[in-house]
This record gives sequence, C-alpha cells and structure tokens, in this order.
Amino acid sequence: MGISIVIDWTKLSTDPNNSEAVSKVHDYLKKIRIVRRKEYSDWLYREVENKTVLDIGAIEHNLEYAELPHWKHRKLIEHASKVVGVDILEEYAVILNKKGFDIRVCDATSNEYIGEKFDVVVLGDVIEHVSDTIKLVEFGVRHLNNNGKILIKTPNPYYTGSIKKCLRGKPFVNLEHISWITPTMMLEIARRANCKLKNYIVDPKKAPWLSKIINPEILSRDYIYILEKYDIT
Repeated sequence: MGISIVIDWTKLSTDPNNSEAVSKVHDYLKKIRIVRRKEYSDWLYREVENKTVLDIGAIEHNLEYAELPHWKHRKLIEHASKVVGVDILEEYAVILNKKGFDIRVCDATSNEYIGEKFDVVVLGDVIEHVSDTIKLVEFGVRHLNNNGKILIKTPNPYYTGSIKKCLRGKPFVNLEHISWITPTMMLEIARRANCKLKNYIVDPKKAPWLSKIINPEILSRDYIYILEKYDIT
C-alpha cells in the first residue's frame, strides 16, 4: 500500500497554519494510514525476512536486554539474512561483539557512513531519544538501498492509556525521551531529510471494536512509520 505522490505543504503556502495546506496534509495522511491488528514484533520480523538489516540502537540501554530471549536484535538475526547493529555504547558493543554479534560503535545522528547499505533500517523506539531527529533519519537514508525502507516505531502521545495516566496525575514516560513524533511531524521530518513517508500504521488491538466508532489512532500505543527514498528517475 502507498501512494506515489508525496505532499509537500511548502509548495502550497509559506504559512504552516494555512487552512488549505493543513486540509490537504490531513487528507494525505488518511490515505497512507494503515489500521492493522497484529503484534508489532510479528509484523517486524516478517518485514525483515531474508533481508539485510541495519538495527540502530541495537543494544537497548544495557546488557540485561541482550540476555532476554525476545531481545529485538537477536530476533532480527533469526529472520534476516544479515544484521548489523549500531549503538553509541562502546563498552557493551565490545562485549557483544566477542559473543559473535556485529555491532558498530557509531553516533546515528552524525554524518558517518559505515560503508554498507541495507534493505531495511530499523529504528525501534529510538527517535524519541535523540536531539536531532532529522540527522537520525538522514543517517538511515544514507545506509538504505534504493528499494529499501526505514521502519520507525515510536510512542503515540494521543494514546488513551497515556491520557489516563495524566488524568491520574502520573504523566510518566521514559526518562530519556525528549519528543513525541506525530504523523504530521514525521511527514515534515521526512521532507527535511529528503525522503518520503510512504505509510504509517496504528494498531488498536486493545479495543478493536471501538476503532469502528472513534479514531483508531487514540487506541494505538505506538505509531509505526515506513519511510523510503524518493523514486530515482
């Protein structure tokens, strides 16, 4: 699924609050939205099956995660043809590499190029941690094959569960998070990073019947964004 023509609001107006531009962006986002009811991990591992993968933020904070059977990086290796990890945690990368993993120490918001391109770049719960989201996506694009894609998972600020926490006086999120990335924001990030937002996915699995009555986005804990390079002509 996806549409070939990507909207660029700057071609419509210099004012980001222009009503025509806002309306057209909202219409565009509705067209590329996918509502699905499938576990994220099942979907992700199907997407990377027999493909080369760059896993950004592979270590996931500390070595305790790497000992878990469902550690994302390990599961990616089970499904993909090749997986390379990227992380800034050098001490942990050295330990994991001695165990046979391939994790490169690199800042994924830098201008570095690790010398390889991949079919899929995975950014699972990473983008909300970094200071420069544009640089992060540019890094992903730099390491992407022409027909590849970037898969980004990030928390949904409109999720009813988060709103309930706030109403109870407990608006807690991960202490390292510095941003929320909504669909309009992701569209703008992609534009500035010179790539395109092909689709975004919401998963109202906790109350699927409600999604027929109200906006399914507020029933989804996360947004999943699928980015691609612009078509090369």
